[in-house]
Amino acid sequence: MSLDRRTFLQLAALSSGGLLLGITPGCANPQQVRMEDIAGASGRFSPNVFLTITPDDRVFLAMNKSEMGQGVMTGAAAMIAEELEVPLEKIEPFHTAKNEFRTSVGEAAIETSAGMQITGGSSSTPENWVPMRTAGACAREMLVLAAAKTWGVSASECTAKAGAVIHTDGRKLTYGELSKTAASIPLVENPKLKKPGEFNLIGSRVTRTDAFDKVTGRAVFGADVRLEDLHNAYVIHPPTMGAQASSFDAVEAKKMTGVLDVFAFERGVAVVAKKYWQARAAAATVKVEWSGGLLNGLNSDAMMRDQIKQLEESGTHTLEAEGDVDDALERDDVTVVDVVFDAPFLAHAPMETQNAIVWVREDDVRVWTPNQSPTIIAEGVARVVGVDMSDVKVETPMLGGGFGRKAAPDFACEAAMIAKRVDKPVRVIWTREYDTQAGYYRPQAVARMRGAIDKRGNVLAYSYHGVSQSIFRDMSSMMGAMYPEWIPTIGKRLMVRAGVGFLETGSFADFLATEGVTKIPYAIPNVRVEYTPVKTSLPVMFWRSVGHSFNGFMKEVFMDELAIAAKKDPYTFRRDLIKDSPRDLAVLNKVAEMSNWGEPVEDGWGRGIAVHKSFGTYVAEVVEAGIVDGRIKVRKVWCAVDCGIAINPDVVHAQMEGGIVFGLSAAIDQKIELKDGVVQQGNFDSYPMIRMFESPKIEVAIVNSGEDPTGVGEPGLPPVAPALSNALYQATGVRLRSMPMQDAWDKEGAK
Repeated sequence: MSLDRRTFLQLAALSSGGLLLGITPGCANPQQVRMEDIAGASGRFSPNVFLTITPDDRVFLAMNKSEMGQGVMTGAAAMIAEELEVPLEKIEPFHTAKNEFRTSVGEAAIETSAGMQITGGSSSTPENWVPMRTAGACAREMLVLAAAKTWGVSASECTAKAGAVIHTDGRKLTYGELSKTAASIPLVENPKLKKPGEFNLIGSRVTRTDAFDKVTGRAVFGADVRLEDLHNAYVIHPPTMGAQASSFDAVEAKKMTGVLDVFAFERGVAVVAKKYWQARAAAATVKVEWSGGLLNGLNSDAMMRDQIKQLEESGTHTLEAEGDVDDALERDDVTVVDVVFDAPFLAHAPMETQNAIVWVREDDVRVWTPNQSPTIIAEGVARVVGVDMSDVKVETPMLGGGFGRKAAPDFACEAAMIAKRVDKPVRVIWTREYDTQAGYYRPQAVARMRGAIDKRGNVLAYSYHGVSQSIFRDMSSMMGAMYPEWIPTIGKRLMVRAGVGFLETGSFADFLATEGVTKIPYAIPNVRVEYTPVKTSLPVMFWRSVGHSFNGFMKEVFMDELAIAAKKDPYTFRRDLIKDSPRDLAVLNKVAEMSNWGEPVEDGWGRGIAVHKSFGTYVAEVVEAGIVDGRIKVRKVWCAVDCGIAINPDVVHAQMEGGIVFGLSAAIDQKIELKDGVVQQGNFDSYPMIRMFESPKIEVAIVNSGEDPTGVGEPGLPPVAPALSNALYQATGVRLRSMPMQDAWDKEGAK
């Protein structure tokens, strides 16, 4: 379903000033006044920040999360529709044009989103589970009361069904017909929510709300946004981050058709033209001399060697300590497994590269950009333009993938810097090459893991020491967005400076760097988890499943190695150790059943298993793989997932499949290498994604624990790399502890 721009602007204007109120049980007056004002002006019924019902019977859902292919709009629409009692296709979700949006009811959920409007951490579904349903239920009960008031009957005689209220005698009023009257009803503070056994939509396979617009080309992505007198800028970026243009020659470029200006600025040299390809063609003729740079001398291989060397020492921070690990490892009657793992820097590589339109006017800055946090975008743009954050309005079109990268503001800030000088709306689109080379990578990580197995095959000790770059150190671009708008700009900047200074001391234990290896479900008596941060000028950031992406690999390959040392089957070894963790056990048993674990596989092929919990979701996977003509080949992947109540099973399946393919791409081939500060990878020829002909068959089963729903955008990824490594060990006898595994195989397999 399509939301035209006129209707969108009307809704945004009508809801202005109300988005921060949220659904506030017990504090009805401000919301009541707002609701009545909107109804008086337009007849629309807007009982809360999410919902608007129009007199012509349309139901609009203001989204607090970005739709980037993960199905968040469909999930939110299903929650609303379930409680509102309307067909799913009746709901019209749209991204709001606000910088701040309190995403939920209750302090715990607000803390989760750090006071920002942000999409990440697989948090959309769990954060919205109660608020969205409450919004729908509140509106439903008020509409029933409105119908009862209209008819002069008891509300108990009225029932909401299929977008209307029906009286026991057959009378019927649509929600649209009731919209103005409903706005005069006092807000319902504690509406009754359905129990799982009463759900009609939630848990059902339904068509995605964004599917039709996407397959017909009506959906608006960043590159589809059109403005009058829009200019396009192509930025010639430096070969290494932070370098500046000391001089440039643009004589030929300025003669070319459509070119309006060429100038150097903080992030490179901007070529501004009426059209993108005019700017890009002109940029090819510009000669630039560069000086300086943040990364000169940085070599990722040398950095990796230094990280591995640090594993010989104790960690800077201890995040978990139970029992006496050293005593267990030093016993004479144990077998010690002592291994080192490593994983490279990785780029996010969404199919849609970063892009933004910015129009800078006095006290009115407009931004149109696919993003994961309009709050962060607004703060970043405000900072570089020199206005208050409240003067920046961010509109969010559909995203062609994000994976964490589109939570950073750098691409929008770049467009803002150019737009401020040009005094026109300006669009910036990054090339694939620069998108790969622009930074904010997943950190390069190494870990030493040690374990002790006694003569009966019992695991006595589990030790992890990880060395990686802290994501928190590079969060200065986001920190300003975390503070309330009422704090003066100078105050925010001082607070950000203080926060960055604290992080740079290294005294902060980065739990993101060790997530997935702490509080593991395996019953091991002696556990120690240590972490040592490293510092570079290369910016790192959240990457799909964050620390779980490499820690899941390391932990689950290590568990396989312990199983081999204990002379036990990898599945039964895990099963016995997680018997007190029922949800881990359930997905592990399910995936073993799905894959017929234990049945023989033909020579040259092996099966590997892994189980991992991330973002509250439990996933177990089995990979069947081998080596074909020197190349890693994955034939099939089985996946069992427990994400609590599955809002839409089709979305869960799709996200598991997407996470598996994304994870296999990283596990087999992907890496970001730096030589003297220059990133060596560019387009998909040097940073490859798994292609269709390489993709395995994937079978997904949902294990319904009946718990509240958790996220599914990231948890499918962590188990696939270790399951692949474990499968290749079964197939070849070669243990691969490094990613990308194709590189590791080319080194180890040839021995």
